[in-house]
Amino acid sequence: MTENLYELKNKNIHILGLAGTEGSSLALFLISLGCKNIFGHDFSQQSDFVKNYYYYHQNLSSATISKQIKQLKNNLKAFYFKDSYLKNITKADFILAPSSWFRYKINAPLKKNYKIWNWYNLLLKYFPGTVIGVTGTAGKGTTVNLIYQILKTAGKKALMIGDSWQMMDLKNIFSSNKKTLVVAEVSNRTLTFAKNLKKSPKISVVTNITKNHLDDHQGSFNKYIATKKEIAKYQTSHDFLVINKNDLISKKLKSFSPAKKIYFYSADKNKKLIKNPDLIGEHLISDAVAAIKVVKILKISTADIIKGIKKFKSRQGRLQFIKKIQGISFYNDAASTRPEATIAAIKSFTKNKLNLILEGSRYKPEKKQFLQLIKTIDKFKVRKVAVSGKISNFLYPLLLKSQAEIFKTKNLKESLKILIKKAKKDEIILLSPACESFGEFKDYRERINSFNEFVKKLNET
Repeated sequence: MTENLYELKNKNIHILGLAGTEGSSLALFLISLGCKNIFGHDFSQQSDFVKNYYYYHQNLSSATISKQIKQLKNNLKAFYFKDSYLKNITKADFILAPSSWFRYKINAPLKKNYKIWNWYNLLLKYFPGTVIGVTGTAGKGTTVNLIYQILKTAGKKALMIGDSWQMMDLKNIFSSNKKTLVVAEVSNRTLTFAKNLKKSPKISVVTNITKNHLDDHQGSFNKYIATKKEIAKYQTSHDFLVINKNDLISKKLKSFSPAKKIYFYSADKNKKLIKNPDLIGEHLISDAVAAIKVVKILKISTADIIKGIKKFKSRQGRLQFIKKIQGISFYNDAASTRPEATIAAIKSFTKNKLNLILEGSRYKPEKKQFLQLIKTIDKFKVRKVAVSGKISNFLYPLLLKSQAEIFKTKNLKESLKILIKKAKKDEIILLSPACESFGEFKDYRERINSFNEFVKKLNET
């Protein structure tokens, strides 16, 4: 590990959100570093901590989770739960937090008086190798995964970090040498921390920027755009900025970075290198081309690029094929939390074959966005659409003007049941909600899992 990292060993470090993947990853890393004055804060009840920890770490075995909880209990100086949350925070030399910390009213006292870091700041300050940062309203997880697969295929030491990857192996990352490459998925929430260090990745990628997550930015699209700019704002002329040529807003970011500009788009000649049936639709092709542009900066061969792309598999909730029953194919695209992403998903399938599920909630929904979605529904002859959740009152009347058969339902399960009854052989049922998961579901994980579990229980008859 780098010498400078050990300067944290004797600091009083307070970590927020210890039950979550970011908070626990940070705490376990600092424990491995030998830090003795770590204080944990979690606004759950103490009696609920273990249950919550299991929920947020579903990808880990029970044995691993038990081991981690034991490590936290044995090595933290103090643990402050709901009734004493933020106790002694004024004594902190250093505060680390998950990306979503500012969304919770209980953390309001910290907003004005404290400089707070998260894993992104630590990575840019202390990691000795090259950081490749990928942001965008959609596609960043896919692009990160593709870059990683290609680099591994080429024999490079590459690691991934970000919201989609659950636990973050910070110990492995910071134990690496200068030749290691870290590919980081950087959300708008993570980028709110960038100004606290004023550093950017060596290679920054912006997949696209459209209206989404405005509730994180006081309803302002301009503030959302300004936050996205942070990924490239502190680059130098020796760095690289990879931008979507077809996305008008992300293109504007070029003036905020002195880095070398490289453009990509879905019809790029590099498209011929993409030979993977999981990469369907214009948006996924665009993500793959972005990944190709990045690895070409790093001098990766064409042969390794083709092999690496072939290894890519769709992650949960990203145009993920689940099952085929009685000739009906089920796809989970729950990660499409905005109309533009659902439009791209619809375009990925054959006309007159699709049955669509829309679901969830949206902060101040914009009529223009959803009218574009409805226009696509008609153009691609979507057969039936079921809509549920808080968005229904806004969206159902608009959908009735479309040519598709429309159903307003109580929940996702009812939408599935109706479309299963109505769908015919060789048709598709697609969950691509165009909205965020809040309402019926606790978060995006629960929505993805609910759809998959219901479909997987359906029997062939």
